Formats: sequence, C-alpha cells, structure tokens
Amino acid sequence: MDHDGKCGICLQSLAAGGLTACPECRTSYHAECWIFNRRKCAVYGCWKSPFPRRRLGPPQQHADIFNPWFLGVLVTSVVGLLVWSFYNWFNP
Repeated sequence: MDHDGKCGICLQSLAAGGLTACPECRTSYHAECWIFNRRKCAVYGCWKSPFPRRRLGPPQQHADIFNPWFLGVLVTSVVGLLVWSFYNWFNP
C-alpha cells in the first residue's frame, strides 16, 4: 500500500495509521473513509465502482438519411415543389 499519497475519498494525507486498501486495485484509503463509502472503491473503472456498467440493448434501427438514393429523392422533391410553387405564383 502506498502511504505517501492522499485518500481518494477525503483527499487528506495517508501518513496516519489505520489504513485499508481496495482488494481489486490496491488503492489506499483511511479505514473510516472506506467504511463511509460503503466499502466501495472511489477509482472510476474499478470493479467495485459506484457506477456499475449496464448491458447494452439491441442495436437501434434507423433511416440512413445520407444514403445517395434517399438524398436524391429528397432533393428532387424539394426542387420540384419549389419550381411548381414559383410557376403557379407567377402564372395564375
């Protein structure tokens, strides 16, 4: 255990006695701080992290709007609508 650093929970010096360490990553803590933090490691990504990883759901299906066929139909429709609108505006 490293006794020269700081506690990851209270950020005070670890020079005093009564230390404990995370069983997985061996990060040192004051014994009181370890109990206060419900015996969970404060290091992000440690297996006792307070932020557990969730399983990902199935991939989402979505429309590919950058598909050349889709963009071609969209642009053609918009240009056609604009031409038709201007034609009917100026030729009643």
